[in-house]
Amino acid sequence: MPGIDEFHANSVHFLMGNEAIARGALESGVQFATGYPGTPSSEIIQRLSETAKRLNLHVEWSTNEKAATEGAAAAAFAGLRSLAAMKNAGLSVALDFLTHLSYTGIGDRGGSMVTIVCDDPSAHSSGDETDSRWLARFASIPLLEASTVEEARDAIQWAFSLSEEYGCNVMFRGYTRLCHASGTVRMNPIEAPARKASSDVTLSINPYLGMPKHAALLEKIESIRSVFEQSPLNGYEGPEKAELVIVCGGNGAPCSQEAVEILGLQEKVAILKIGTLWPFPSRVVQKHLRSAGRVLVAEEVDPYIEVHVKTALSDARMGDIQVFGRESGHIPAFGEITPDR
Repeated sequence: MPGIDEFHANSVHFLMGNEAIARGALESGVQFATGYPGTPSSEIIQRLSETAKRLNLHVEWSTNEKAATEGAAAAAFAGLRSLAAMKNAGLSVALDFLTHLSYTGIGDRGGSMVTIVCDDPSAHSSGDETDSRWLARFASIPLLEASTVEEARDAIQWAFSLSEEYGCNVMFRGYTRLCHASGTVRMNPIEAPARKASSDVTLSINPYLGMPKHAALLEKIESIRSVFEQSPLNGYEGPEKAELVIVCGGNGAPCSQEAVEILGLQEKVAILKIGTLWPFPSRVVQKHLRSAGRVLVAEEVDPYIEVHVKTALSDARMGDIQVFGRESGHIPAFGEITPDR
């Protein structure tokens, strides 16, 4: 099997979601990749390790997820592009470090850090189906999610750019039906990782440095929220005045599209996909739901989007719009989303 670094730019290949994530990291010029094995995340580090010698990358399995994120952050502090990968259970181990990293940031030497957390709805290979989205909000980490394999590659590239621009760790949420699904991806060029690690602390270019840590973090989150409101990861399709708008994220998007198509409801039902999960793009929701008759939220696993949609509508005094989903009991409160559900 050829390495994912051996696919030429503009060629199209059939990749597993985790391979697309790894390819996105290579196209972003990643230099330091670390993680702890756990399905459904393991192939990310595995596939990157196959490229390590050819591209002069540091790729490792760490002692645990906390050690993995500490190593990735150290590389970012030194000005490199880094990532850490783990499954949902491992995020709890890493939070001891990541929560504080949100307040300190990753410095001002041009480095970037992306944390990839892969959830396991329905617990196919896990002891639980913990929903990591709440923990990203708890730790004040910008959070992205994709609905297709190619979108996952694109989101990883954007995550590195966001991290570098705002001097913060950015989280990408994978999940079983993305990580282990396959789809076609058009290759972009791989960025040569020519950055050199540095410990020079004489230059301060980060506008958030010097502010009280909590104030700086809040200002940064609000700035990122404005960017998320314009993100192509959020998209609306269907009639402007729909009888029903399905708001969805992740695997909820293809399942919703399939269900609407099977039922022939394209003229009555619209779909609003949300890919920027924290900070939540409330204005996008308010804009597209203003003329909605009713709203159904399709997501995995907890009613995370559902709760944030209700808050966004309430803040805009649109609380009379009915919102259905897992919290309301109209979709089962556990497990994966499917077209039938």
